[in-house]
Amino acid sequence: MGSLIAIAKAKLPLVIAAALFVATAAAGNASASEIVSMRQVTDLRQEADAMRARKLVLLLEFAREDCPYCHKLERLFLLPMQRNADYDDKILVRSISLDDGQTVIDFDGRSLATSEFAARYGASLTPTLLFLNADGIEMSKRLIGIWSEDFYGGFIDSRIDTARDSL
Repeated sequence: MGSLIAIAKAKLPLVIAAALFVATAAAGNASASEIVSMRQVTDLRQEADAMRARKLVLLLEFAREDCPYCHKLERLFLLPMQRNADYDDKILVRSISLDDGQTVIDFDGRSLATSEFAARYGASLTPTLLFLNADGIEMSKRLIGIWSEDFYGGFIDSRIDTARDSL
């Protein structure tokens, strides 16, 4: 009986730590839910005006609601970037849904289906990230898919730096 008590006492810190972890994770999820989705772009002319005024690059994600890789990319990288003030003077992070029935006003002021807009850029796979200037011109190499969580943030930052250097 004494050995069972000793084992229970030894494992108590682990149980407490696990309980604290679960409680912290639940609280973290509640605060993280304040921004739970990407900022959708509906009018690229308005985004371009903001980009020109602040000398920003548009990081534009093409996504679909049923794309698990899009959700992963957003959760791990894009949503944290939207919340991180370090990116406020560099980029606008926006998303365009390629789901049926979605429209967008392009850089020229024309309203068109998001699928047609994506076709202009040859963006048929999701997720695809473009790095655009205020005229809608790609300023660095696009990223298609998400393949390496360990290095992907560095790939995004490198593309942002290249695009900003080209402004």
